[in-house]
Amino acid sequence: MNLRTQLKKYPLLVIVILSTLALPIFALSSKITGLQITTVHDHPHITFQLTAPFTYHVFTLSSPSRLVVDFDQVRTTTHLERNFSKYNLIENIRSALHHQHGLRVVFDLKRDFNPKYFTLKPQGKYKYRLVIDLLSPAQKATTPKKIPEKTTTLTPVKFKPKPLRNVVVVIDPGHGGKDPGATGSLGTHEKAVVLAIGKDLYNLLKKQYGIDPRLTRSGDYFVPLRGRLQLARKGIADMFVAIHADAYRDRFAEGSSVFALSERGATSEAARWLAQKENYSELMGGVDLSDKSYMLRSVLIDLYQTATIRDSLQLGHYVLMALGHITQLHHNFVEQAPFVVLKSPDIPSILVETGFISNQSEERKLRSAWYQQKIAHALMIGIVDYLNHYPPPNTFLAKQKER
Repeated sequence: MNLRTQLKKYPLLVIVILSTLALPIFALSSKITGLQITTVHDHPHITFQLTAPFTYHVFTLSSPSRLVVDFDQVRTTTHLERNFSKYNLIENIRSALHHQHGLRVVFDLKRDFNPKYFTLKPQGKYKYRLVIDLLSPAQKATTPKKIPEKTTTLTPVKFKPKPLRNVVVVIDPGHGGKDPGATGSLGTHEKAVVLAIGKDLYNLLKKQYGIDPRLTRSGDYFVPLRGRLQLARKGIADMFVAIHADAYRDRFAEGSSVFALSERGATSEAARWLAQKENYSELMGGVDLSDKSYMLRSVLIDLYQTATIRDSLQLGHYVLMALGHITQLHHNFVEQAPFVVLKSPDIPSILVETGFISNQSEERKLRSAWYQQKIAHALMIGIVDYLNHYPPPNTFLAKQKER
């Protein structure tokens, strides 16, 4: 269960997230120097200690019950298994290399549980930490009310699991209609190039299992920037991918780029959401925040954005690597900028600059149907690879990953 899912399920839980958003994900390198397991309020409390900032993914598996922690660009300097003796809920610990440069740690458990996790900054003698609390499904945050003496039986409440669904990927070809975007020296309009790539990507994703692609525009017409975000929110998007073609005064600039939202853009958007009370229910899975304090609303929105930017950087990394196999990259890391179309606080969003239309050589390629299809295919590969690793909950892809 990822952080945004936890915030929807536990909207009043304050979780501290510290991620190195300004650094390229694949440049991070850290070491696990320790693993401690203690008891806090009658439940296991797991703490990893690491030497540097890190990225991670926590999820659970059933039959048998397991907790899985994947670390990216992380290795261990300690034998995790040796630091462990059977501990109440935990039966065994295993670790192994994962995806060449990562580390997977698996905790074998006696029964299912609800994990809650957060990271901590260095403090005193402690360095970077990942903390995971294992709560049994029966544990609750408040003390249950006393049952009246005359009550002899209680009818258990049965909750039906949410039906599985497809992952919704919103594709946003930039510009359109009265807004042609950038124009190359050969007369190529950005709006036409990105629409063609967007349609190719739509058709490719439509053929993928468990994915429901949607376009913000399917023809040559204008959609306002905020209107594009509203279309994504109306479609209950799991992912937003904006497609553009760059232009620069240096006609020799070349290469594809991928952007996620910057911290400056996130700060301004949080202020906008806090100022628009009618929009509170659009966040947190529809939980009403209108009766909550300004500070609590601010903290929850900030938590959502922090988690979403982290997910956007991960998505951008997969897409950038796929693009790097078929074209030149302008930068070999995911950049960050305050683009309006990236500002949904709870939808992982990236903006892909497919190339420089101001560069005549790249313009020739971008106006070619063959090259447009290559770009679309690379975007599809990056998106599918990301979703195979981090599928949204209650989706067919998440169920498939459990098998």
